[in-house]
Amino acid sequence: MAETDTQEDLQAAPPQIPGIPAPPQLDMSWAKVPTARPPKPKIGAEGFTLRLADAGEYAYAPDHWPYENDTPRGSYPAKDRGLPAPYTIYDKAEVWAENSADLYELAIREQWKPATQISWSTIEPLAGHIEAAIDQIVSNISEQQYNSNAVMMGRLKDISYGYHEVKLYLATQAFDQARHVEAFRKRALANGGGLGVESPGFFNRAVYASFKFTELVVYTNIIRTSFLLALCEMGDRIGRSQADRQLFENTANDLRRHLSYGIEHLKHYLLTGDEQKRRNVRAWLDRGEIMLAADMRRDKPLREAFILALGDTVERGKASLRELRQAQLRKLLRTLELATFPGHEPYVNASLRDIIDNP
Repeated sequence: MAETDTQEDLQAAPPQIPGIPAPPQLDMSWAKVPTARPPKPKIGAEGFTLRLADAGEYAYAPDHWPYENDTPRGSYPAKDRGLPAPYTIYDKAEVWAENSADLYELAIREQWKPATQISWSTIEPLAGHIEAAIDQIVSNISEQQYNSNAVMMGRLKDISYGYHEVKLYLATQAFDQARHVEAFRKRALANGGGLGVESPGFFNRAVYASFKFTELVVYTNIIRTSFLLALCEMGDRIGRSQADRQLFENTANDLRRHLSYGIEHLKHYLLTGDEQKRRNVRAWLDRGEIMLAADMRRDKPLREAFILALGDTVERGKASLRELRQAQLRKLLRTLELATFPGHEPYVNASLRDIIDNP
């Protein structure tokens, strides 16, 4: 633009070319919309984080999001709005967790690469029954995470733009789950073994069948993640190499973020509702526990694999499996306490309680 151009020049109609429609006259009203003009942020040691960017008015996430299209939170809605997007979640209580922005930043910083950040060369040949046991366990973990990943990715499109922190964080969770699918599948194939037997799949079907988003979170981020995290925290008793230990430790670190989102979301869901929401959560927990118990009772390959991997004798393996199951239940109960849902122990489904006590 020439320095001599004036505002009048810009607003003047352009010269007409015969046979070609004239372009519209410039209109600078879009530059005068009443959106917030925040002060320049002070960048700290962690950089320009999502929470730092979404300050002031831009941080406000309403209890109900009023737009069906892709209007970004904090922008000025256009007069002629486009067609609705495929959103179905417009209420904050259905997805919100106060720590979503922080978890997003943490997930970005802590992501790891299975191809290069696991010391695969440290895996040495093992006795056939031990390798088969480890392969069965990691096959099951890979299968679990594939199920969680597939359903979570399908639900991201439902969340409207008003809760973009949640949507961005959950994208990292889906990526974590994909990484777990990859890494544990590779472990099954890394030492002359192979993938084990498919699980009965009762809990997987409960995840697929979840109607409400919070119901999905109860299954994947509360029940499944509590049980899997407790398993990973005992990974040094299952693995036989540095690679195995790295695999369990890195996965545990990811799962703590998933659990943290689940806790904060369930807390928000419960604190913004009435007694009906508590009844909903109790019903979802009961259903999830029934399905989990059905898997654990019928999954003889996984049960025997744990016994072989956890003890040098059958009796010691059985004792260690009972210890694992009890640790998993304690993790679940502690998670529910943190999510302001205390006192669940007497309500643990009888079928799950029985398989915990008699694994």
